[in-house]
Amino acid sequence: MHGTPPPGLGTRLVREMLGADSAADLLGRHPFLSPYGQLTALIADATFKVDDLDQKVQERTAHIARELDSVRGGQSAAALGSASTEIALLSARRDQSAEHLRTMAGAYRRSLANDTGPAPAQGLGQVSRAEAAVSRTPGGPDSAVPPVPPITGHPTTTVRRTR
Repeated sequence: MHGTPPPGLGTRLVREMLGADSAADLLGRHPFLSPYGQLTALIADATFKVDDLDQKVQERTAHIARELDSVRGGQSAAALGSASTEIALLSARRDQSAEHLRTMAGAYRRSLANDTGPAPAQGLGQVSRAEAAVSRTPGGPDSAVPPVPPITGHPTTTVRRTR
C-alpha cells in the first residue's frame, strides 16, 4: 500500500513561513483583486512550480537509482551519462524557484505585519457590513470605522417615458 506522498518543497516552505497548510489556503485569505490577493496568487503559483520541480528531481533520482541497480546487475551504464547533469539542472532550477518563493513569502509576511490600514480580508477603503453595524451600535466597542449614516427619505424612482 502506498501512503500519501510527502509534501513538496514549496508546500513545506509555505507551511514553515506562512503557517498555511497549502498554497491554495492562502488564496482564500484575501479578495483576489486586492494587492494581498494578487501577492498570494503569485506565492501559490511559485509554490506549485517549486513542488513540480521538486517532484521531477525526486522522480529523476529514483530513476537513476534503478539504473544504478541495473548497472550493478551487469547492464550497460550508457543511460547514466547525462543523468547527473540533468539532475543538477533540475535541482538548480528548483533551488532558484524556492529562493524566489522565500523572498515573496517574506515580503508578504512583512507587509501584513506593517499594515495599519483596513483588515486584509477587506479591499482597500472598504468596510464590511459587520464593521459598519458595530460602529452604529450604541454602547458597542470603539471603532476606527466611521459610522454609516442611515438611509433617509424615499428612494427616487425614474419614470420611464414611452414614445
